[in-house]
Amino acid sequence: MKKSYYLLLFLFLTACDGSETIQKHPTLVNRYDPSMPNTVDCIKPTYGGIDEPFIVEGNFGGNLADMRVYFDDKKAVLVSTDGKTILGVVPKQKAGKHTISVVCDGDSITTDLVFKYQQTKSVKTIAGLFGAGDDYVDGDLNTARFKEPSNIATVKGMNGDNIIVVESWWNNRVRLISLDDNKVVTLDQTKSFGTPAVDNTREKFYLLSHFAEDRTIYSYSRSENWAPKSTDIIIPVSDMPGQIWSGRFMDGDDNHLYLLDSRLNFCCVDLKNLTYEVLPVEGDYPTVSLGDRNSLAYSKYHKCFFICVPEAAGIYKLYNDNGVWRREKYAGFNGAGSATGHRLNDAQFIAPYAIAPTSDGILYVLCRDGNFMSKIEGDMVELVAGMPGQGGQVNSSTDPLEARFDSPQDIATDFEDNIYIAGGWDRTVRKLSIE
Repeated sequence: MKKSYYLLLFLFLTACDGSETIQKHPTLVNRYDPSMPNTVDCIKPTYGGIDEPFIVEGNFGGNLADMRVYFDDKKAVLVSTDGKTILGVVPKQKAGKHTISVVCDGDSITTDLVFKYQQTKSVKTIAGLFGAGDDYVDGDLNTARFKEPSNIATVKGMNGDNIIVVESWWNNRVRLISLDDNKVVTLDQTKSFGTPAVDNTREKFYLLSHFAEDRTIYSYSRSENWAPKSTDIIIPVSDMPGQIWSGRFMDGDDNHLYLLDSRLNFCCVDLKNLTYEVLPVEGDYPTVSLGDRNSLAYSKYHKCFFICVPEAAGIYKLYNDNGVWRREKYAGFNGAGSATGHRLNDAQFIAPYAIAPTSDGILYVLCRDGNFMSKIEGDMVELVAGMPGQGGQVNSSTDPLEARFDSPQDIATDFEDNIYIAGGWDRTVRKLSIE
């Protein structure tokens, strides 16, 4: 998301008393009255969506750098102040009413002012073309082509996030979608990899071949133009006999990479000392035969891992309990389907292939064979995109439930909690925005 601050240079302001003025920014006169306390009188408008301009009126001491405006706990980007008004843009938040509070010069001002946030929802193509041919094409976002995007992650770009796309199996491609530069470039075409494991700096990621006999871990760094570099760490099949499709880092620790194979074997790689250890895990284990692919995700909000198991139609929670790793059922395991409701008592999934946590604890779940996406928020599961059992290649600018997918394979969040989708057979990379 790019902030269009230039649109705020000329702003039509409606005062709290109903009068209307036109003011030009950033040429401002300090109108703060030091004889009066800091106050917040009103916010205009009282409703709107992401990136829309707002004005808070009152009496504000201090510099703009020391001011904060919150919509509940979401901090707004502020543009200017003249001591009587604060100009900012509405931050992304949940739909509904949010209480406004202001901090200025160390003084926290709570109010009864309410802003009603109006969400917009869409599914759109970022790169690739529905039903395009079997060629790999680099270039700008409009002309680039994919054969089968199967795994996806986001990394830090210049202004926002860029996207790492892996085309696995026989495709052997690692590709960068640079939203900053409007281009797609191929980074590697040597092996069939799984999902990139992005570290906490978000400027480095790791890959290893998911079904090779001796799986070497490779690193890719932004500082080295994302060129592949061997870590000299090899994970042999004798220790991790299943296919390894995903690896993750825990919050605040970039020295240890955690890997999961398709048999649910769990491994910790010490990147500093170039060693690894297969970790024993206690708890629940699927009663069904496992396939070739399970996926691992880490939630900073929950401070634990989550595992998607397609054959069991369920999701496990994996966590460290005073030095003991434990696995327990978290959602699903009620048979293949698309039922919503309580995550354990009611919810059903059809081949849950991937899970993507957001910063506020929502878990998005991609169901490949069902061609839909659900979310787990608290204890409840809700359908958010696609329609179970209805495949296709359709976007939607208004309602993600109207979008159609064609065997999508992976999802990832960016730093603003947008969802990127490796579209699989539809040959695209798409974005689910809930803003």
